[in-house]
This record gives sequence, structure tokens and C-alpha cells, in this order.
Amino acid sequence: LGLDEHSRNARKLCMSVEQLLSKASGSSSPKEALEVLEDCKGKLDTIQGLLAGMDQLVGHEPSAKRDVWKQKVSNQRDEHNSLHRAWNKEYTRFGGKDKYENERAALLGDRYPGGGGGSG
Repeated sequence: LGLDEHSRNARKLCMSVEQLLSKASGSSSPKEALEVLEDCKGKLDTIQGLLAGMDQLVGHEPSAKRDVWKQKVSNQRDEHNSLHRAWNKEYTRFGGKDKYENERAALLGDRYPGGGGGSG
């Protein structure tokens, strides 16, 4: 894919994430909100990959277009960062951080029987 396609795809995903964040913030069910936010996270990760690909492609552009594309990529990165901050806020608000910590503790507990406290 070229820069135009990467940019278009990233923009579509950003709009989709905006809609999903709005849906999650209006949700009365934490379970439903967390499911929507998990979908958002996948899209945010995809956007991050597209931005990395765009960074590489910008270097192959003629110098006349390179500065314009650098600015476009920078603007899309700013939008991604803003959406990621909003996602973090919503994810924490709906207890996603607790879910993550519980899953992590369970995994570490499985790995280190006895609670992993070092006494054993």
C-alpha cells in the first residue's frame, strides 16, 4: 500500500475509534463498555502500525512531497495519541485496569505457585 492508502485507512480507523469511544462512554453496562473498548484497542494498535508504515514510506517520497507527508503523518499521530489517551481514560473508568491487574496476578500466580512472594 502507498501513503495515500495508509493515510485513508488510518483516518477511517480513527473515525471508527471515535464512534466506539462515544458508544462506550454512553454505556450503562461496564461489561459492554469493556467489550467495545477492547475493539477500540485493536483499532488503535492497527493505526499505530499504519503510522509506522507511513514513516517508512515518507522517506521514499520525492523531496517536494516529503515535508507535506511528514506533516500529515504527524497530524495523524497526534490524533492517534489523543484517541489513545481518551481510550485509557474510559478503560480505567470502566474498571479495565482492575481486570488487567487481576488477569496479570492470576497469570503470575500460575507461574509462581504460592503467590510469587518469594517465600517458599
